[in-house]
Amino acid sequence: MSGAGYALYDQSQNRLEVIRPGESMKRYIPCTNIRPPHDKVHGVQIDGDDIWVFVGPSTNPRPNRKFLYRFSSLSGGSSRTI
Repeated sequence: MSGAGYALYDQSQNRLEVIRPGESMKRYIPCTNIRPPHDKVHGVQIDGDDIWVFVGPSTNPRPNRKFLYRFSSLSGGSSRTI
């Protein structure tokens, strides 16, 4: 697999399922800073090595925070307010 990579949030396991750019093996990043069912993931965006996960309260129709994860380190947790 080539290209930008792949990232999908799995709510049941509270983790990101990722495939690094240029690889074909699935890897997983735990999302310990996201708290289902209190938080709702509104989307995942890939920007180079960065994986941004947009999150808001489950009662909110829009995200109000975003968490940063990285393909290179398979870790993350950095947070910013939108």
